[in-house]
Amino acid sequence: MTIAVYLDESHFRQFLIFNIIKRLKLHRRPVVFASIFTISAIICFLMYRVEGALLLGTVLLVSGLGMPLVYFASFFVSLKKQVRLQNLNPPRLVYTLEFSEESDMLEISNGKERATYRWQDVLHAYCEKGSIYLFITKERAFLLPGNLLADTNRVWKIISAKLPVGDFSKHG
Repeated sequence: MTIAVYLDESHFRQFLIFNIIKRLKLHRRPVVFASIFTISAIICFLMYRVEGALLLGTVLLVSGLGMPLVYFASFFVSLKKQVRLQNLNPPRLVYTLEFSEESDMLEISNGKERATYRWQDVLHAYCEKGSIYLFITKERAFLLPGNLLADTNRVWKIISAKLPVGDFSKHG
């Protein structure tokens, strides 16, 4: 099976959001921060008779909600910049993947370089909203946008059969 991967901005953006939010779960700390500060602010507001409690509650609430808002705003600005830097408008061929049901090797080429990986060396694979993401390392992934695959379920079945149990996940 040969899959020529033409990547566009929307698929790259979809992957980055998946990677940051769902896979790495980097949204947790700002949410915990906001929760702690908001609960502290509510406690201060409940103690409104104590001098300075309302001021402290206001500062905690503004800080607790403001910091995560700044975090997520900077995340989406950075995301937009990363997408633009990839020069994916119009979509372009970024690499070609070749594998078969019989082979235990995965070949990837980008026109200049060619790399071969054993399926057992693939760190993890995800099927998310019809797209497939193959992580060779924690930082390196190959994207297979669903619109490029004739039969996403068949491709996913082949990939998940190649990986050790637990090294693949299917979502949405």
